[in-house]
Amino acid sequence: MGDMVSHPQDRPEVVVVIPTLNEEEGIKWVLSRVHETLRSTGKKYHVIVVDGGSKDRTVEIARSNGAEVIMQNGKGYGDAYIQGFKYAISKYSPQAIVMLDADGTYDPQEIPKLLKPIEEKEADMVIGNRFAGLQPGAMTKLNKIGNKILSWLARIMIGINVKDTQSGYRAMTKELLQTIPLTHKGMPFATELIVEAYAHGYNIKEEPITYRPRIGGQPKLNPLKDGYRILKTIIKFALRYNPTFFAFTLGALLLIPGLTLGTYVAYHYFITGTKHYVKGLIAIILTMTGFNSLLLAILALYLKRMETRLLRLIHTSSR
Repeated sequence: MGDMVSHPQDRPEVVVVIPTLNEEEGIKWVLSRVHETLRSTGKKYHVIVVDGGSKDRTVEIARSNGAEVIMQNGKGYGDAYIQGFKYAISKYSPQAIVMLDADGTYDPQEIPKLLKPIEEKEADMVIGNRFAGLQPGAMTKLNKIGNKILSWLARIMIGINVKDTQSGYRAMTKELLQTIPLTHKGMPFATELIVEAYAHGYNIKEEPITYRPRIGGQPKLNPLKDGYRILKTIIKFALRYNPTFFAFTLGALLLIPGLTLGTYVAYHYFITGTKHYVKGLIAIILTMTGFNSLLLAILALYLKRMETRLLRLIHTSSR
């Protein structure tokens, strides 16, 4: 596929990692666009396909179109990327790694757009926002609604300012992938990758991209099953990295009824002279507990901001 496809000794600047499972209809188009795009930039690059046991001609087509194919040891979307990242870093040590699907939903011509903020030291991870260029038929209404809800929950529960947390089109620095722990084998991997990068103080940026209809066959995703798993992952990470959300929610749920009940007791005491001792005690307990929870939430928020700023300062100074 041309002399710009790098070999191990060339130390590629960019490695593109593509997981596959029976993608013979789309992989050739994707690889041809990758080569065309990155060859035009003059960058040294390499393409790694991580195949999960395809029964069609995916592996053959990938190899004949300039990609190095490694066979996935485990199963799952996340497992393929974890293996591909480790392999790329240990063998090639590139400056940046790009995640890309093999079904043609993401346009490889937009790779430079994702790489630019990393090259200019503006971000450590760049995510393609599919909603900015969603083409007709590319995503079902159910998937669109589900993706927007999951992204919204990640923003309010964890604090990540990302509009499309489930996008699989991303570019990242080698240092980021070497630092953060990645364990999820399935679809929640996409969420884990963003949350861990955010929690470790790395800068995350979004770029608008086009999202195209899939080439060949139906999507392998199960919207309800995978959506439920992703939701559990968001809640788990929110508990781990952003207890502020839960402390604030608990405080509000206790403080509002406490103040309401307290107002009721005070009204009857001062206006009618009726004394509600039990209700008054409950109102005091709810109000004080809710108030303390809000104070803890505020304290946790400031501590988290200090931690994030410190981590980002460390990452910036180490570049």
